[in-house]
Amino acid sequence: MGLLDRFLGDVARKNLRDAIDNMTNRNSDPPVPTAPLPPQQSSQTLPPNYVPDLDIEQKLDKILASEFPAYGFGKEVPPTTMGAVGANMMPYTYVVYMNGQPKLFIMRCWSNTCASRGYRFSKEFAASQGIPLINFLESLPNEESYIINRLHQYL
Repeated sequence: MGLLDRFLGDVARKNLRDAIDNMTNRNSDPPVPTAPLPPQQSSQTLPPNYVPDLDIEQKLDKILASEFPAYGFGKEVPPTTMGAVGANMMPYTYVVYMNGQPKLFIMRCWSNTCASRGYRFSKEFAASQGIPLINFLESLPNEESYIINRLHQYL
């Protein structure tokens, strides 16, 4: 902008800069330091049992060990290890056992899991064995109290 600066001069440049600053809501003066604002409290209140840093598997590990010590559990158990026949079955995230017999199947689901053929085959196998299958969706908060209540319904 050297050529433009020579033509416009200092006064015109200042007026032009002020007009641009006014149009863009910027102030050309350097910012003046102000006192720091006090931290604002969050307006969102979370339930007392909400643990945001744990995923559903970590919560289930903790809850099954503390609330249901009489039960055993397996993780990522393929239905074929329990007598199911089929290649496209999804493994159960957890199988809860009592005296070596499966009592409950738990599956961690995402938004499209329930539409998959593997999920459907695993669900049909659970139904054929008369064993309840429950889902926990990853996209939901799954508070510990909610998980405990659901597990108590089936165990």
